[in-house]
Amino acid sequence: MAGREDKAPVDRASSDKGIRVRDVMSRQVYTVSPTDTAQSVARLMKETGVGALPVEVPGVGTILGIVTDRDILVSVVAQALSTSTAVFEFMTVAAESCEEGDSILLAAQKMHDLRIRQLVVVDEKRHAAGIIALADIVRVSPELGELVLEGMSRHREPEDQQLEGISPCPA
Repeated sequence: MAGREDKAPVDRASSDKGIRVRDVMSRQVYTVSPTDTAQSVARLMKETGVGALPVEVPGVGTILGIVTDRDILVSVVAQALSTSTAVFEFMTVAAESCEEGDSILLAAQKMHDLRIRQLVVVDEKRHAAGIIALADIVRVSPELGELVLEGMSRHREPEDQQLEGISPCPA
């Protein structure tokens, strides 16, 4: 597992289009193995203050997916699964990613479209080079942050919203 570093410095004079993912991403990222447990991942998230961890092939570094604090809540806690449940049983396979050289506009658009708060930043070998989160984008461009939030709050399909056994209210 890798340690955490401070955010990269940002040239505030640059336009949003000129700011690259590498300029704002968290450069060092913690990763977990698909065989780690829900409890060990939750502890790592608590200790490091992160809400998402890329899942990588041990010893190889290739990113298989991502696990978020929400995944643990919805897939493990809410379903009363054991805290020893392995990450591969509830992770999101094929984590959404971007590259270090991508513009933050592109990253924000991807987050908006996919309704997600973070992207794994990968290098040319598809290894985790960092994480870019909504908070990173808001820090340099509140307008782009609003775009991402707008995408997250847009209407979802009824089957996505409906809780088991509860009918949606008529419009």
